[in-house]
Amino acid sequence: MTIADIEQAIIDRLKTKIQGLEITGFPEKPKEYRLLHPKGALLVSYAGSTFSEPQSVNAIVQERKMEFDITVAMRHLRTHEGAYAYLDAVRIALTGYRITGCSKMYPVKEQFLSEDNGIWQYSITFTLTAPAVEPTEKETTVLLRKITATDDYDTTIIKKEGYDG
Repeated sequence: MTIADIEQAIIDRLKTKIQGLEITGFPEKPKEYRLLHPKGALLVSYAGSTFSEPQSVNAIVQERKMEFDITVAMRHLRTHEGAYAYLDAVRIALTGYRITGCSKMYPVKEQFLSEDNGIWQYSITFTLTAPAVEPTEKETTVLLRKITATDDYDTTIIKKEGYDG
């Protein structure tokens, strides 16, 4: 599962559980973003990953611990339509949510980001884990075409069907 797939699954989950807000991915150009929705917005972004040590010697298999931030940008702070209420709503909507191929999500941090002209911004960070496995590549191997086994009693030759050698 890609970062973009997981981000979209989080957005979709929030849209089903919380109505009446703009819910989208974090803007490509944050400095140019303007909150136009009358109540506020939930903006989802990938914050980064950490990886475990490989768990296998034959292939790289790791646990990838991924973090996603949900920025809560609201026009009010304490009302039923304020930042505090929506921080709680996001926490409830995402805690324990499982995206296919990943562990259940859980919150790890909430924090105040800023206030500008009555727009309050907080962030809530969620973690989930997903496997990180090296891609398989077709290995170049020699095809076994003939086996000759000799013991004290006899010689046995086994040939691959269609092989004349």
